[in-house]
Amino acid sequence: MNALEKIVDLLAAITVMFLVPLLYYGSGKCVSQAMLSGQAGENFLARISTAGEITLPVLEELEHALLSCGCSRFDVQRQRRLFEPATVEGDVIERIYTEEKETMLERIHREGRLRLQKGDLVRLIVYVNDIPTMYSGCIRTGAAEE
Repeated sequence: MNALEKIVDLLAAITVMFLVPLLYYGSGKCVSQAMLSGQAGENFLARISTAGEITLPVLEELEHALLSCGCSRFDVQRQRRLFEPATVEGDVIERIYTEEKETMLERIHREGRLRLQKGDLVRLIVYVNDIPTMYSGCIRTGAAEE
């Protein structure tokens, strides 16, 4: 072996020794970001499921927790299933109404909170490293009327 081959081998070994741990650290960081954002989302869903309403401080707390975990964006949807009478006498139609994040935010700013009913389905879609993850929860208690 000449000196040039030894230098190339030494540089390749040094590159591999530093590159592999960096790649390992980078993949571990992505996994931990996904796990922490998932925990924040699950805490949010459990909180609103018990309270029966979404308020602005709760939504801001979720946003802050997700931003600190490295989440680039998130979406919230509410689905409500209603059984309505059909045009034919005695028939019933199941309808699903979906409310998106923008309309939910408008109602929260206007009324101070968004009341949920027992049985509503709330979906939280979290984007970490542009990979969507969906969490959903069913509301256990409806908001109390004043």
